[in-house]
Amino acid sequence: MENKIDNIKDAPAPWTLEGQVAYLFIHGSRAAQDSFNENPDPVLSPFRGGLGGLMLVRYTDSPVGPYDELIFLPGCYQFGDKTYYRISQIYVSSLDSVINGRRNWNVPKKLATFRWNDNNTHVKISLPDQTEPFCTIRVQPRLYCLPIGTGLVPEVFRTLLQPPLEETEDKNAYFKIVPSCSGWFRPIVRLLEFQTDGKEIPSHEQIPLYTYGVGYEAFTLLFPKAELTLH
Repeated sequence: MENKIDNIKDAPAPWTLEGQVAYLFIHGSRAAQDSFNENPDPVLSPFRGGLGGLMLVRYTDSPVGPYDELIFLPGCYQFGDKTYYRISQIYVSSLDSVINGRRNWNVPKKLATFRWNDNNTHVKISLPDQTEPFCTIRVQPRLYCLPIGTGLVPEVFRTLLQPPLEETEDKNAYFKIVPSCSGWFRPIVRLLEFQTDGKEIPSHEQIPLYTYGVGYEAFTLLFPKAELTLH
């Protein structure tokens, strides 16, 4: 592992990523979802619940090359007098993405293997040392795509505040990020299958995902340099 980390490409923010597909499904809040959080801070930044999301993404290009991604956002967290969304669990298919994501934005990326079929509508995701998937997702894109950017989405709904990770030297270093995206927006994506083992992300019983979500195709994502935010 040490030799692999020594060969990691250094890719500081900002990042511009080109994507093939992205699917987003909203879920309701349950207390169990906050337990899927690598480094919780219930005193400084307690979990407040609300709507969260699950995202599945395929990137065709990034500063560290192509990779796949599964993102879990439990809901909102309090910080000072405001609430923010947070990525609490995220799995990617690239070790370069893992290391740089943790360095750049306090995003708790972990490595996983993604096995796709059926034209990017069915994926099985497993840990690197396992063959059985911890998550299986099957979707069905519906209707036509429209050219839309996230400029139409209020900034409050796309602002992330990431707490320091275990390896972060400054334990007060909360990072705020406001991503933006443009591309072909698909207004309806049906969730046909969602199965998990309940260990890496909440199980399908614990996370009440809505059956219909939205998607993007042939999109460009800008993930800016993080803004240091102090309490």
